[in-house]
This record gives sequence, C-alpha cells and structure tokens, in this order.
Amino acid sequence: MDKAKVKRIAVSTAAVASILLGAAGANAQDARLKSIVEEVNQANQIAQASQARIDKTADATSKLYTEFKTVLKTNAGLRAYNAQQRRVIAKQEEEIEKIKVSIGQIDEIKRQVIPLMEDMVKDLSEFVELDIPFQIDDRRDRIASLSDVIDDPNVSDPERFRVILEAYKAEVQYGRSINAYEDTLEDGRSVNFVRVGRVAFYYQTKDGKETATWDQNSRSWVKLGDEYSTPVKQLIRMARSQMPFDVLTLPVKAPAQ
Repeated sequence: MDKAKVKRIAVSTAAVASILLGAAGANAQDARLKSIVEEVNQANQIAQASQARIDKTADATSKLYTEFKTVLKTNAGLRAYNAQQRRVIAKQEEEIEKIKVSIGQIDEIKRQVIPLMEDMVKDLSEFVELDIPFQIDDRRDRIASLSDVIDDPNVSDPERFRVILEAYKAEVQYGRSINAYEDTLEDGRSVNFVRVGRVAFYYQTKDGKETATWDQNSRSWVKLGDEYSTPVKQLIRMARSQMPFDVLTLPVKAPAQ
C-alpha cells in the first residue's frame, strides 16, 4: 500500500517535472521565435531603408544622367555655333582685307583726282581760247571759277567734278544752239553777234551798214558784201525769237584741214 502510493507520488512528481520542463521549453521557443521575428522585422526595416536609399540614389543618378545628356547636347550646340561663328569671322576678316585694299586704292585715286581735274580745266581753257570767240568773257570767267573750286578746301571732290562736268556740258551745248547777243568789238564798237552752233559766227553793226563773218582759219573777222546784210539781220531776229525760222543764204567758211 505504501509502496504503491510512493510510486504514484513519484510518477506524479515526474509528470510535474515533465510538464514544467515542457513549459520551460515552450517559453524558450517563444523567446527564440520572438527574437527571430524581431530580427526579420529589423532586417526588413533595414532592407526598406536600403531600398529607399537605392531608389533615391537611382533618382539622383537618373537626374544627373539627364542633366549630363542635356549638357552634352548644349556642348554639341555650342561647338556647332562656335564653328559657324569661326566661319563667319573668317569671312569677315576676308572682307576686311578686301576693304583695306579698296581703301588703299581709293587713297591712290584721291591722290590722282586733283591733277586730273586740273588737267581737265586746263584742256577746257585751251579749247575755249582756240574756239570761235563767242561770249568769250563769260566762258573765261566760268573757267576761272573752276580753278577757284579746285583750290577751295571746303568743296568735296564729287562736287568739284560736278562743276567741271557742267562747264563741259555748257560748251557742248553751244555747238547745238543758235544765239544772238549784244557785245563790243576789240575797237570798242557795240554790235550784234549771232552764232549758229560752231558752224558760223557773224556780227552786224546796229545801223546794219557793216556785216562780217568770223574766219576760224585766219582767226579774224572778214567783212561781207551788202547782199548778206539782210540775211544776217533776219538770222539775228530768228535767234531772238522775233520771227520764225526760215531758209537763209549765208556764207560759211570751211574749217582748215
């Protein structure tokens, strides 16, 4: 009886010990599991933080790459622009050199302009002195004024040329016109002169008693017969628009060959 009781007590004690040991093992497993879960959660947090850093780094890298491509495009555009500007500058330098050459030529031309204009005035003066002596004082005065224009520092070269050419045009026009005017002979007598271009040049005294024609060969006046008194008088009136033009018989001296 006592042995059986002791055995049951022993068994009960072993069962309690087994339960206690089982409970202790379960508690240990729970703690381990909890530790593992915490480690996993911590690892997940670390992984998430790392992924966030990776994403942030990737975004920054992508942004830098985009900016880099933009810079590359900008640099390519700048290189193209710089190349184009270098070509433009090269062309401009060529033009500048051409302009410098032209300026040098202009300076050379300017140095020759004054002598050229002086020669033109001299030639015109000689022509007038050798020409039929109509309106000689007016023509000489015009030539004298040309010399004044050349010597005037306030007159530009284009203006000098214009004035000289106007004088040449006036002389050309004389050869295409008929003109009558009053002037004096070398002996002081006042007479009527009439010119037909450069073909004929006459004078007639105001009383109509003396008529003469200019002989360019001898460079002197030759008196005409009375038969030319009326035709010359009529020519004078025609030149002054006092009567209509008509056919006249007048002496014309052929120029020397």
